[in-house]
Amino acid sequence: MRVLMLGGGAGIPARLVQTTLPWLILVAVAFRLVMLAQALWTAGTGGSVLWMFVLLHLMPNVAEAVWIFRRPPAGTRLVPAVDAGFGALFVLAAAPFAQDSAITSITWTHLMGTVMICALLRGAPAGALAIGGSVLLYTVLHLDSALGLLLTLATALVASLAIVGVVGASMRFALGFGEQQGRAAERERHRRDVHDTVLQVMESFAIPAPADELDPAASLDRVRRTARAQAMRIRISLEHESAEGIGLHQRLRLLAAEMAAEGLRAEVVVQDDCAPELAEEAAAALHDSAREALRNTLKHSGTRRAVVSVEEIGGGVSLTVRDHGAGFDVGDRRRGFGLENSIIARMAEIGGFARIESSPGLGTRVVLLAPSVLRLPVG
Repeated sequence: MRVLMLGGGAGIPARLVQTTLPWLILVAVAFRLVMLAQALWTAGTGGSVLWMFVLLHLMPNVAEAVWIFRRPPAGTRLVPAVDAGFGALFVLAAAPFAQDSAITSITWTHLMGTVMICALLRGAPAGALAIGGSVLLYTVLHLDSALGLLLTLATALVASLAIVGVVGASMRFALGFGEQQGRAAERERHRRDVHDTVLQVMESFAIPAPADELDPAASLDRVRRTARAQAMRIRISLEHESAEGIGLHQRLRLLAAEMAAEGLRAEVVVQDDCAPELAEEAAAALHDSAREALRNTLKHSGTRRAVVSVEEIGGGVSLTVRDHGAGFDVGDRRRGFGLENSIIARMAEIGGFARIESSPGLGTRVVLLAPSVLRLPVG
């Protein structure tokens, strides 16, 4: 999957925050559970009434945690209202036991969680409304410590708003960093495309061929056909069209025809039972890397024949480009842009790898491996 980070999306950070905030319900749930454990540690084993309130306290928290994992973010709209309603019932049930410090502690903890959920999902006004409702309920029921409850819930509101601020700032920082990385990756892709198209074609024109002197007209016709094919490819790229939907086998057949027009006979060999299902990015990376390997054969090997073989292996697809040309010393030869960026870096971008094997006089073999399932974002 290709991720394009483009500038100018002022609403993107807000949408990211809106998508992330529902998961912060788990912060309130975790807070309640920690405070419940502390209350039980202080109160000891307690009686049956205390454990009844413990169960009442756990029910909405477990339900909210399960809801978050089973529903999309849009499905959390009713959570603040439902949680506040349950909180009111909890206070009413706990009112006769106001002298029990453990039950009071659990009640306050539950109300703090309600304020946090309202503030996290609906903002400061909703959090303030939850505080007002809680204090009003305490006042109507003539319960003690209404002022203390007000201060405690206000602290929970401030903490929740601080969490929202940190999440928003983190999202904006991540988005800005992603935009920078995306622009750098896009520049690298453009640089690589120029190398693989314009520069390669110009270099192929400069390679002398025996037919240049024997049949200049045929050589000129070959140059024209190659130029037209590459011009069409560049035009398609500029118009943002793609080969999406075309399988790897079809891509390689088109590549063989393209290389034949440039003077290299590339034989494509595919296993009979090989029908790989690859992501668009993986198929494109294999195709483009194979094209670069074939063009290196055309420019440097001294041969006009190469074999491209494809096979499925565990967890991916292996593509090998083999020629029996001049070869080179992999250890001594300085790797150029083509090997480093057009082959090795391109395969690394999709979580695959490339291995280049060659020896003087023994030809060259380029082995490419692409995973069937992309595990990392591409781009």
